[in-house]
Amino acid sequence: MNAAADGGAAAMPKPDANSENARVITADEYFQRIRHTHVRACKWEGDEWKALLTELGNDPIRHAERRFVALVNEDHEDLAGASPGIFIGIQMIHPGEHVPNHRHNSVAIYHYLQGTGATTVEGQRYEFKPGDTIVCPAWAYHEHEATVDEDVIMYVAQDMPEMAAKRTLFFEEPMGLENVRHMVQGTSKSWSATRDPDAE
Repeated sequence: MNAAADGGAAAMPKPDANSENARVITADEYFQRIRHTHVRACKWEGDEWKALLTELGNDPIRHAERRFVALVNEDHEDLAGASPGIFIGIQMIHPGEHVPNHRHNSVAIYHYLQGTGATTVEGQRYEFKPGDTIVCPAWAYHEHEATVDEDVIMYVAQDMPEMAAKRTLFFEEPMGLENVRHMVQGTSKSWSATRDPDAE
């Protein structure tokens, strides 16, 4: 017996809730869409990032586990980085501080400008001094510590903006599979499961 014979409305398939964002366009339209504006050369003054990093460093609690400034070229808008696809950050770790074990699926290249300490990658401890560089592979657990009486200043480059643009950026911070976060709007407000971004 069909629904109409039974006096009810005929069963109709529900429209796809996401279909309103689907388009079919020509090749000419597509190549117009993917062209991007030129990105200008960019210079960041050392005095500026040092001043902001010092301000963050004056607070013993705020950003203690991830106290860094990011160098951003505004020419590429939502691809927030120093260059399209490339993030540059400068991080401070006070003597005796420890950045807990965590991981992200962006590669991280750490170059140490000041201070001594150790970065541990997947259980392998690497002691560092000014001028040293350590590469942390994607999705490798790593942690940092400052071991003497001078702030550690470290420069980090990552492919984070490129991964964010593809919606493939993940963080696990702190360590623990329950803290894996897909870094897209509506899913995660912060890279860290222990921080309240609304309280910043």
